[in-house]
Amino acid sequence: MTAPGNRDAGCIGPIAEERPMRTRRIIGLVIAIVALPLLVVGLIDPLEGGIALLGAIALGIVAWLASRVPIPRLAWIAALATVVLGAITLGIAIFSVPVETGPDTVAAPLSGGLVVWNWLYRVGVLVTVAGWVVYLIRLVKTLRAPAVTR
Repeated sequence: MTAPGNRDAGCIGPIAEERPMRTRRIIGLVIAIVALPLLVVGLIDPLEGGIALLGAIALGIVAWLASRVPIPRLAWIAALATVVLGAITLGIAIFSVPVETGPDTVAAPLSGGLVVWNWLYRVGVLVTVAGWVVYLIRLVKTLRAPAVTR
């Protein structure tokens, strides 16, 4: 006999098996929601935003491990490509040396091709954000889906 209001306490079967998975998916959804603002901070630039992007990727892996809901290709491929773009942009910024050297020569921080690489990085972050929103929708849909019986 079960306690009043707790119709499936102690059940063996689909309802009892569904509970831990549902809890894991809720935890994954919360972690995925926390990762979204980090992705938005990633729009700043590859230096400050790159750290936030790496943090969001780490939270994304934790969300996937918790929920076991597959991350869409749009999100993870865009995230990896954006990390590569950010690394290239940082490399160009670090190793760009002004052609003329002298006491009055100052290198412009966003000169030449660096502006293009910076905007490519930002577009990559935007695509990653779009993929992450698709992932959040996928997580919510899995929570709303009825339990699968065997």
